Amino acid sequence: MVDTFLGTKPGDDGVIAITDDAVVVANPDAAAVEEVARSIASGAADPPGARRIPFAVLTSVHTDKRRCAMQVRYWDGRTTQATHLTFADPRSRDRALVSLTRRFGDAFRREEEQYGLVRAVGVPLVWTIGMLFFTWVLIGAAQELAGGAPIPARHALRAEKVAAAGVLAAIGPVGALLIGASATLSCLRWTLARWRKPPFMVRLVRC
Repeated sequence: MVDTFLGTKPGDDGVIAITDDAVVVANPDAAAVEEVARSIASGAADPPGARRIPFAVLTSVHTDKRRCAMQVRYWDGRTTQATHLTFADPRSRDRALVSLTRRFGDAFRREEEQYGLVRAVGVPLVWTIGMLFFTWVLIGAAQELAGGAPIPARHALRAEKVAAAGVLAAIGPVGALLIGASATLSCLRWTLARWRKPPFMVRLVRC
């Protein structure tokens, strides 16, 4: 039996399937989502471009009960890799977690952890502070370029740094401020979201 779930949108984990021995993720066009879901559920071959992660290489599954996403970690023969799955809603994610738990049996143990406030906001708060510092540096560099400082010679720096300097010269201090402020606000929203609803993590870990 194959359990199939719809992702957030076509082209972004559009169809997520859990078979008896693997997790399969396909990203069909919008018009083909239902057809692909039925095809996978019937046991047909994986559609072109689908990713198949066998249970044999899975090391753990992580999800925040307050979100719709799930992270699947697996061993690729050299390092541990992670694939992020985004379900259409928390109920679908819950059903997928139940499906995996049933199939894993005693090979995986379930762990639950409610994050405290400090742990919940720690990482996003560090990112917010980092973005404030990045914005300050960005504006300073843009002001120097606007004041007549030359763009570094191509032979002195890597090409991407030269290109970045050129972009800063083009957008000026105001543009740098807008970019930095946008990034900082995104991090701040992330911090506030975690402060209001600290993660409640559920993990399935190989024994």
